[in-house]
This record gives sequence, C-alpha cells and structure tokens, in this order.
Amino acid sequence: MGECFNGDPAYVGPYQGSLTGLFNYPMYFTIKDVFGNGNSCYDIRNRFNEEKSHFQDITALGVFVDNHDNARFLHNFQFANKKWENAWLFSVFAQGIPFTYYGSEQGFGGGNDPQNRETLWTTGYDRTNEFYKFIKAANMARSSSKAYEQGHVERYVSD
Repeated sequence: MGECFNGDPAYVGPYQGSLTGLFNYPMYFTIKDVFGNGNSCYDIRNRFNEEKSHFQDITALGVFVDNHDNARFLHNFQFANKKWENAWLFSVFAQGIPFTYYGSEQGFGGGNDPQNRETLWTTGYDRTNEFYKFIKAANMARSSSKAYEQGHVERYVSD
C-alpha cells in the first residue's frame, strides 16, 4: 500500500499509475471533517465524485480513520466515541480497502507521531472494550453481507 500524504485528489491520483494500492488521504481528511468537525455529509458525495476523475480505481484505495503518521481521531476529538464509531464504520463500508490501525480497537487516543504508536500488549489486551466489541460486530456484518462486492450507492444524504 503506497502513501502520498496530501488531501488533493488531483495531486494524489497520478501516484496510482505507479502504485495500484494507495492510501486515500483525500478521503481521510474528508472523514475527519465530516465525522469529527461536523461538516456537511455532502462533502463525502463531493469527494467521491471528485475522486472518480483523478483515480484509476477507487476500489484499490485504502480507507482509514487512524494511521501511524497522524494523531488519532480520539486525540483530535476527545470524548467523541460515537463520532469515531461512525467514522470507522463509514471507512469499513465505503468504497475501497478498509484499514484499521492497531490500538483503535482499544480506544487509543495518542497524539502526533510517536505518541500515536502506543504500546498495545503491555497494557493488557481488552476484548471487553466497547471499541473492540463494536469493530468485531461490524466486521462480522461486513463479512456476512459481502458489502465489499457491492458498488457504492448513495441512498440518502442529509446534514
């Protein structure tokens, strides 16, 4: 999975000519804006439409909420568990390849690199954690529904 840390699809898109798999940084910034900052849900539609003209294959883009280069969602939006759950759920069911950064299932909220690389195993791995249970249930739903075999369809959008 290649990486071009930029939010402009026109800038990131040409990298897909050399790298078939590429992190979808433009969508990452949109996810933060919509689910974290409360921006318009129409921004997601606009991002998808914009990406169609700049990427060869949107389904080969990695969709994510947290990663190793940025402060975690729960650091930027503290006490926003439901916002994170909505953002993560969108990333798992959106067009593309879903990525979950380790520790998200434990509710890690580390800051900028290296604070976002918290130690996972020395703190005790909690399978009763609300995030762990949420991710497990959503992954089971994604698998049983085979949502990844379906194309992106907008059913409804509203702010």
